[in-house]
Amino acid sequence: MQQALELVTGGREILGRPWDMSRPWGLFVQKDGFQGWGGLSAGRREALARAVQHGEHDVPVYLPSRVVTIDGWAIADTPHNLQRRLEDVTGIGATGAAEDFSAKQWGLARHASGRRILAVADDEGRWKGRHIYTPFQLQFVFADPRKYGETTLLPGDKLTPPSPSATATSIDVYHRGNFPAYPLIEIPNASASYSVTSPGGTFTVTGATAGGTHVVDLRRGRVYRNGVEMPGAGRGDLWAVPAHTSWTHALSIAGRIHITDTFV
Repeated sequence: MQQALELVTGGREILGRPWDMSRPWGLFVQKDGFQGWGGLSAGRREALARAVQHGEHDVPVYLPSRVVTIDGWAIADTPHNLQRRLEDVTGIGATGAAEDFSAKQWGLARHASGRRILAVADDEGRWKGRHIYTPFQLQFVFADPRKYGETTLLPGDKLTPPSPSATATSIDVYHRGNFPAYPLIEIPNASASYSVTSPGGTFTVTGATAGGTHVVDLRRGRVYRNGVEMPGAGRGDLWAVPAHTSWTHALSIAGRIHITDTFV
């Protein structure tokens, strides 16, 4: 049976409905109790009025943080087990650290990194038939409002059969999200100098330590060798691949590109 809604965070699962209706115990989302994941509030901008003119200066609009609220039911077979479920609720994200939050809706999985800012539960259970239940509420804030899906490895994933080790010097990069996505460039057996060019510009690596696997992070402009950053090795343009668009990336040395479906 496919769940209409399945949430996982802090090692706990919160479902839209029980897997087994004969044993409907666990944490569940109330009707219309999952808010904030599907959309964002008004964008953020620094408005600046035009002096002695109509209107305002045209300024960029940025996404706000994402706030997600879950109103749910904790259901158990005994008061003892209900208290255990409530302890599960209040323990989710209790340290304040950022945690992975995963939401699967009708089989479509998206994830993001957020912090829990609220966890409240009514510890007085109510009986209904053989079950005891009580409401709870969780709230999370996601400083990065983007949601992420599957990661594609190019060119290998589009080959038949797929070949994760495949490399190329010209790679068509695309993703299935609805928001620009930043590529990661992986160069095995890298040389000390090379460049990556796309419609978004050119990023150049010079004076790096040769050998090993280099990774160029085009979100931050950082270059890594075998997982260790090489400060000052890279410079140039940074870019994200737009949604619904394929950008050809030209590499001066053969490599592969990771790109993750990105959504808002």
